[in-house]
Amino acid sequence: MKKCQMSFILFFLIAIIVYPMTTIAETLQTDAVEVDICIIGGDNHFVYKIPKRLHNDTTYFEMKDYIENSLSSHWKVEKAHYETNQSNVAYTFFIEDLFQEKQNGQLKISIPYSILVGMFGEDEGIQLRIMASKLTNWKVNAKEWATLGFAQPFTFLSEREYIFEGAVNELLQQRVGHFDGSIVKGQMILYSVIYFSFVLVQVATCLFLAKRLKNRILQYPEDMHHFRKLNYMYQIIPLMIITAQIIFLVMSGLLTGFGLYFNPGIDLLFIVGPVLLNIIMLPMFFVTTEYDISKELRNNSLDMDM
Repeated sequence: MKKCQMSFILFFLIAIIVYPMTTIAETLQTDAVEVDICIIGGDNHFVYKIPKRLHNDTTYFEMKDYIENSLSSHWKVEKAHYETNQSNVAYTFFIEDLFQEKQNGQLKISIPYSILVGMFGEDEGIQLRIMASKLTNWKVNAKEWATLGFAQPFTFLSEREYIFEGAVNELLQQRVGHFDGSIVKGQMILYSVIYFSFVLVQVATCLFLAKRLKNRILQYPEDMHHFRKLNYMYQIIPLMIITAQIIFLVMSGLLTGFGLYFNPGIDLLFIVGPVLLNIIMLPMFFVTTEYDISKELRNNSLDMDM
């Protein structure tokens, strides 16, 4: 009995000690400064999520200008804005000249950490996330990410994330991050062929289904009263192909891959073009079919009258 009481008391004391430590750890983690570097092609940008406690008497507008002035000493900041959240303020800066080299799938970026995070205290906790396309391979300072304290890359949709968690001082000791990247051309070509093949699949599907719809109405003219319903029913599969095409675009990494490989404007053509073409073809086939059905039914009616 005494052993049970002692065990219970010991467990209770441990719980009292551990709970505040866990709470403090969670607080420190949620209070850390978060910096996201988004290397995604046309809209490369930095996002700073700064806890409200760090602002002190500094207004959000002043903080935005303070960070922007620091970044402007190395890059050309195209535009900047901020938005307030429950526990932090998110500052977004679009960088026009982030790449030192962007040619034939070879990418180079130089990031001085003093300019990136030098405005924070050296002992301040920070989470640095670098988000790049799934279709790229990157090295930092010609080393593997893990040797510099970055966690194993986490893949999500079109992007891959490299995460560093530590103190600002640990980043400042590395001085400059030299990021050398390359696009996996073989994989990108394969995915591009699959992506554009959706157009051919859409053409074949629309031709086949439009013909079946036409034959059904001509064989059973009384179904013409339900033509709209039948028309929408036959368009379900082409709509599913368009949905699958968009999902493939995002999941394969092409959404960000095109933006990194091609110049602005051309990347948008490759991203939007095939999807837009499939969307245009869908009504085009079935509207033409509706016209052909009406014409043939009219001709058949005239033949019967004669």
